[in-house]
Amino acid sequence: MIFIPIGLFALGIVLFLVSRSQSKKAYDMQSVETSSSADLATAAADVAREIGAGSFHQQAELKGKAECDTPLSSEHAELPCIWYRSTITREYEERYTERDSEGRSQTRTRRGSEIVSTNERRTNFMLRDASGTISIDPEGASMDGEKLLSRFEQGKSGASVTIGGMSFNFGGLSGGRNTLGYRLEEWGIPVGKTLYILGEATDKDGQLHLAKPETKGQRYLISVKSEEQLVKAAKTGTLVLRIIAAVLAAGAVVSLFFVL
Repeated sequence: MIFIPIGLFALGIVLFLVSRSQSKKAYDMQSVETSSSADLATAAADVAREIGAGSFHQQAELKGKAECDTPLSSEHAELPCIWYRSTITREYEERYTERDSEGRSQTRTRRGSEIVSTNERRTNFMLRDASGTISIDPEGASMDGEKLLSRFEQGKSGASVTIGGMSFNFGGLSGGRNTLGYRLEEWGIPVGKTLYILGEATDKDGQLHLAKPETKGQRYLISVKSEEQLVKAAKTGTLVLRIIAAVLAAGAVVSLFFVL
């Protein structure tokens, strides 16, 4: 029984730490003022004149529209994107046996699912604001896009379907499970979307661009949501998680009292 209060307290600590991460996310976004691409270009040029090109590093927040001459084509929705993530999930049913309180066996059927394929791609793009454009290298960024597709492919027993270059069977038994169908889901950031980006502006590679910060702990975020939406979500998450953590801690104390 001692494991119950210990488990509740441990879970409360985990949720509290997650709430601190959400709180820091809100602080990171609010503590950096929005720059324009022209502002960053001017600042980089000033630094280059003082100490040489390739020395400019500045935490930056930008807002603008995504542009790309050679965009990706999302795997399932086939939309021009600068990032997408697609998954294929097999939904199945299986029979299982359980015993009741009197030791009698009962056979039942339950449904479940498993991810059988996932694919994620991103590419460099330009962000355009009122003052001009700046290159964005999304490698290492936390990508926050929108759902592009959600579709369920149902088939007859014995039939097969080709999805994303792979062939899947319907109705066949796999590990004792009978396939019901496949769910295709895709998230992405289409070209032309207005984005919020928090990262580091640098001319390290000879061209001014935004990239993953070199300083440990600095955030790199690319999102289709506005700064206001992101900050509100982070603050709400912080509050909810701390309330749950407090309730779990109280539950741990109460349960420990009964155990002792």
